[in-house]
Amino acid sequence: MQAIQLAVEQHPTIGRFRLGYWSLDDAVAGVATPEKGIQNVSQMIDDSRVLGVIGPWVSYLARDEIPETNGVPLALISSSTTNNCLTRSVPACFDRADRLRPSGPNNFFRIAPPDLLQGAAMARYLTSTLHNPRVAAINEWGNDGALYLDGFKAELARNGGQLVFSEELASGTTQFGDFLAEASRRGAQVVYALGSVDDQICVARLQMSADMLFAGTDGFTNSPDCLKQAGANATGMVGTKGDVDATFSTSAAAVKAVRDYHRRFPRTGMQGFYTFATYDCALILIDAIQRAVEANHGGIPTRHQVLAALVQTRGFVGVTGTYTFNSSGDATTPLMSLYKVVDGKWVYQGPVDVRSGQV
Repeated sequence: MQAIQLAVEQHPTIGRFRLGYWSLDDAVAGVATPEKGIQNVSQMIDDSRVLGVIGPWVSYLARDEIPETNGVPLALISSSTTNNCLTRSVPACFDRADRLRPSGPNNFFRIAPPDLLQGAAMARYLTSTLHNPRVAAINEWGNDGALYLDGFKAELARNGGQLVFSEELASGTTQFGDFLAEASRRGAQVVYALGSVDDQICVARLQMSADMLFAGTDGFTNSPDCLKQAGANATGMVGTKGDVDATFSTSAAAVKAVRDYHRRFPRTGMQGFYTFATYDCALILIDAIQRAVEANHGGIPTRHQVLAALVQTRGFVGVTGTYTFNSSGDATTPLMSLYKVVDGKWVYQGPVDVRSGQV
């Protein structure tokens, strides 16, 4: 909320119009609720002054809000929704992406990566740091995990690595001895784990040989509970996350944005995940409205015109990356970062380059 507020305050007017910001909370008692989300979207649709929406925050709300806004059309741009099915029709999807858009043309955009791209990102990291890595994979996510593995396996092979063994295990498994024995027998140097810290996936690290690398996704990346589960073996674990920490960037724009944010909100302390991704989404939407006003010869644009301008976003340079959207609404170079456990703490290692068109 504060990131959007900052972006609007920095761009108070567009042409002869004052830019406003209306904050609506999709949560009830701290829990994101579809009914509340639809109620909020309905209010925004009914107010003709609303030209675009930054959000929603979570994927299961996007699944309900995209159809509500598609026919208007009202543009949505999200910093944090990662569910594959919001933009891609893959076998594991309950609702196909095209069914979320009953009027046809897309009105939903995101700079966060579809979950399956985390597999390709980790494969790229492993092949850039290890020589022809041999990997064994744990999959506790069923069909969803298989999508991660498809991208992971393809990118691994493309760069000289090999997935030598994979096994689907039940969520909540805590004994990994048989899997690890087979992985070792096949010469695996890395275990790639698709599972959640809530299901004790990092216990696998505790049971592994210390000379094997343990890698994974935002199912456990940056989680203190994962560190506890891995115990003395936690050091060296790596994981991907669909965000970029702008506080580590040396670009002038990022340095300025971080400084401006802390000056404007000095009591906030350390910002959370997706803060500056949300700031970039606000800037992208503001830029689209600006171009729509110009295309309308200085007049207030329609929602159709704002959506058309957003579709045409090309190479927008933000503080977390440079963004262009494909026809499905995904960023062609989405947010992606790597974290590593160093001295008992998760430490940001930097962005990972993964292009959605490559997997």
